[in-house]
Amino acid sequence: MLKTLIRPAMIFVPLALGMLFPQANALNFLIRWLLMVMLFMVFLRLNVSEMKLRRSHGWLLLGNLLLGIGCYYLAGWLFKDKTLAQAAFFVAITPTATAAAVVMSFLKGNVGYVITSFVTTNVGIALVLPWLLGLVCGNPSWSFMLKVAETLAVLLVLPLALAMIVRKIHPEAQKWPQKLGTATFGLWSVCLFIIAASAAHFLKENPQLSRWVILETALIALVICIVNFTLGYWLGEKSLRREASQSLGQKNTTLTIYLAFAYAGPLAAMGVISYVLWHNSYNALQMFMIDRKARRLTSPDGCEQP
Repeated sequence: MLKTLIRPAMIFVPLALGMLFPQANALNFLIRWLLMVMLFMVFLRLNVSEMKLRRSHGWLLLGNLLLGIGCYYLAGWLFKDKTLAQAAFFVAITPTATAAAVVMSFLKGNVGYVITSFVTTNVGIALVLPWLLGLVCGNPSWSFMLKVAETLAVLLVLPLALAMIVRKIHPEAQKWPQKLGTATFGLWSVCLFIIAASAAHFLKENPQLSRWVILETALIALVICIVNFTLGYWLGEKSLRREASQSLGQKNTTLTIYLAFAYAGPLAAMGVISYVLWHNSYNALQMFMIDRKARRLTSPDGCEQP
């Protein structure tokens, strides 16, 4: 029983500790580097033969883009608040997570499909995000778009280039992500700790902030989370519905939290921070159920039960 709780604990314990120690906000600068390390590990395992572009990958990318734009305008119309609209945008536009492939391997699914989703959504959204951020942040100037493009290039292209160089020099490096899967998940736990601490620090430093606004951003994130996992399920092929659901539902939140803090402000980032709780809660439930099922199918001596 204890073993089935380890992975969920690696999600919830860092979030709880971060809320208890807001002073860890000082480590916020590490998020960028941790993100780049996690991306580097993902890119290391990229295998062209394992990747297979399917029609559903195009649908997932289109759905991701339309949800980002649609949620921005819908939230703005419903709440008449630009900050809430920005929060909805950053939540919905976020591409597939770096950790989605890791979680899918724990769930015994098609990892190659999720890796392909990661590449298509992250590259596709990165190409249009400079223009979209200019629109959403009210600064559609070329200088602003070039600044966003430079940020995305450093975050995405640098780890990719480094991974390709390392693989060329040392082909065995492709096996590192599998061997260090738990360590990679640990890096994500550290990110969760710092993100939660940043949120707690923001709330502490802004006591005048309406708690209702924070609740609204959390509810917006919850609705988008449910829509993402559900829509992803129906966009995938019949044999890959779980993988498609994970690809659209599990978000690369560290990327958009960083972008939201940098270009829209902490309150806009609160929606993505809330999404961290929602999608990781679902991931924790998934992993708990998989681990419990595995324990039921395996006898104490390690043999499969009839």
